[in-house]
Amino acid sequence: MTAWPLWRADLFDPRKVPFSRRGSFIAISWLDADGAFWLRNLRGGDEQTDLGRLVKITVLDASGAPVTPDWVLTPDCLTARVNDLQVQLCFDGPNRICIAGTGLGIRLEAGASKYNYAQAATDHVHLCIARQDLRCNIAADIGTVQLWAEWNGLSSDSIKIDVRPTAGNLVATLDMFRIEPEKRVAIDQAAARAEVASEFNGFLATMPQVAETYADGRLLAAYILWSAEVPAEGALTRPAIYMSKNWMTNIWSWDHCFVALALAEGQPEHAFAQMEVMFNAQADNGRLPDFINDRYAYWAFTKPPVHGWTFARLRAAAPQNYGPERVSKMVKWLQAQTDNWLAGPRLGALPAYRHGNDAGWDNATVFAEGGPLVSPDLATLLILQLDEIAALHRLLGQEAEALVAIERADRLCVALCADLWDGDGFVARLQSSGKIVDCRQSLLLFLPLLLGERLPHGHRSLLLKKLTEVHHFTDHGLATEATDSPLYRADGYWRGPIWAPTTMLFFDALLQCGADGLAKSVAERYCALCCASGMAENHDALTGEALRDPAFAWTSAVFLCLGQYLSPAR
Repeated sequence: MTAWPLWRADLFDPRKVPFSRRGSFIAISWLDADGAFWLRNLRGGDEQTDLGRLVKITVLDASGAPVTPDWVLTPDCLTARVNDLQVQLCFDGPNRICIAGTGLGIRLEAGASKYNYAQAATDHVHLCIARQDLRCNIAADIGTVQLWAEWNGLSSDSIKIDVRPTAGNLVATLDMFRIEPEKRVAIDQAAARAEVASEFNGFLATMPQVAETYADGRLLAAYILWSAEVPAEGALTRPAIYMSKNWMTNIWSWDHCFVALALAEGQPEHAFAQMEVMFNAQADNGRLPDFINDRYAYWAFTKPPVHGWTFARLRAAAPQNYGPERVSKMVKWLQAQTDNWLAGPRLGALPAYRHGNDAGWDNATVFAEGGPLVSPDLATLLILQLDEIAALHRLLGQEAEALVAIERADRLCVALCADLWDGDGFVARLQSSGKIVDCRQSLLLFLPLLLGERLPHGHRSLLLKKLTEVHHFTDHGLATEATDSPLYRADGYWRGPIWAPTTMLFFDALLQCGADGLAKSVAERYCALCCASGMAENHDALTGEALRDPAFAWTSAVFLCLGQYLSPAR
């Protein structure tokens, strides 16, 4: 079996990092509410109130009594150990779990739910989890499978399936299917694990190289990205990397951009697919959905136009992958999205967000007085998007169209500096009245630094000075709300914690402004943070504690991008 010498138990904690594999909607993960591991089906997105629960997993000793094991996660296997006894779970394809035990077995339990049932057949137990539209066959080649199911006339209120060893040995399978099970073949757990290990190692080899200091973080980040991928199915037109297989089981329409950046050099086609899967859902008016999953797209909100900025970096990483046909497609996508933003509520020439969710900074303090809100980050991102549209037109030999895009970008930049700069920094205004929002300690107000030399020199100098002087820059990175703000909250979502996308955007902004030393410091602090606390959705700005979802794709991607920048081999 593959050895995983850097597999740190504190970072690779299966109670935080789900066990899954690339191309599967199935995961085994710990649910705090139940204090147990569950086999879960992640179809349908994160709006499922039951989080896709299929069966709860309990480890049994030889007598059938529940025991509390130590759990070990590696890319190819989830292992439960009690002294020298163990039971191992691994994937054999996207829909089969192999179970192999030495002295231990497992119990699978399904709670009461309308229409659930289980039936004993000659050589297996058939289980239907109706709410999940999924059925399972559980069978043992070595060992026994016992079923207890209480029938109420319509469904089984309680289902318990014990999969136990015979003479100390257990070899069994759990096959999941919606329509028809795959033909059952002989179990070879060693071969299944070797195949998964080989696939993961191949993926790992394409990931950005980082300094040895960050090697264990690179392994974790690569595993999270690899295992978070689901197949093309339903509304997903391309294999797509979910934000997490814990509970953030969708793709949001800016998260996918940061994930694509980590794939840009080593897997450029896969990077483009992460962009395409979202733009394939683009509405006729250019709006992108807030998120998509296999079942549907959600339209109540959208996300900020970071896509032009992203495409510019993807092209720079792999220019050979962006020929005329693909460039033409990108121009249409970006132009339609840009036009949609500029057709919405505006204050003069400047577009507005209707809600903080549309900005991605859901509850940032600039939205404390409501919306629509004219915020400097939106104009900044659209200026950069128009610059990319111009660059794409020029690749196609369309100079006139390129000049139109540049002129639109220039007008937005003039309006940004005229209407949202008050001499002490950028401000946000209510679109209805033009009133300046009183809350002025959000990191969001510094995002025009991304414009680099497009900003007047005095504006850049003042913003850089203030960014390092006020309480945004902590030992761990950039807090999204100044830590001395009365609205700062340690676990306040966008009112304090450090986030991957803001870290990546400001890292690039600092480079664009020539502040390379400060950019390097941001990268170093963020990479150290992730190696110490894991690839969480966000982190406490003062303590570095991991917050919210503990295994997040865009955190992993940004860590890899910044780790590559710090690599001696860069």
